[in-house]
Amino acid sequence: MSHFNQAANNWDSQEKKDLMKTLAKSTIEKLSLSKKIDLLDVGCGTGLFCLEFLDYASSITGVDTSRGMLEVFDSKTKELPFVKSLELDLETKNLEEKFDLIISSMTFHHLDEPGKMLVKLAAMLKAGGKIAIVDLEEEDGSFHPRPKEMGVKHFGFSNETLKSWAQDINLNFSVCTINTKEKNGKEYNQFLAIYE
Repeated sequence: MSHFNQAANNWDSQEKKDLMKTLAKSTIEKLSLSKKIDLLDVGCGTGLFCLEFLDYASSITGVDTSRGMLEVFDSKTKELPFVKSLELDLETKNLEEKFDLIISSMTFHHLDEPGKMLVKLAAMLKAGGKIAIVDLEEEDGSFHPRPKEMGVKHFGFSNETLKSWAQDINLNFSVCTINTKEKNGKEYNQFLAIYE
């Protein structure tokens, strides 16, 4: 968490903004959003991902463990009364609210037990709700320059792992590659997994 607190004020680089816009656009298209929804973003950071959903949201709740990141998030959303942030570790604490859509971008590889998190999130869905997770496909550990220091717990995820989580929560599951990021002369795929 200290890594993210220290990085917060310089987090929103043009590269990150462009990447999150690309990921969000693909996610919104795949979800075919039409009505206004109550949305939760798990690991919202500075809000780059979830704030792309503003046109579709009646409410947005951003949850993160990094106070520094949330301070940047709050500075962007102070004029938006339907957007709020919570400093909360959902792996250990509960949130007694229900949502139409729960999203998470590039957060699940930081979780201790992502499969258990998905079980918890599934219980927070309204009837007909969906979960959309964007993260790295399985990689060799080279995506992050200092994985341990940066709080990385998993080097991406295989389709088999993502599918096994769906079986644990008895939801329909689909996955597709939505982006390929070039970094250090290598290519890393990012997936969108939808549970509904």
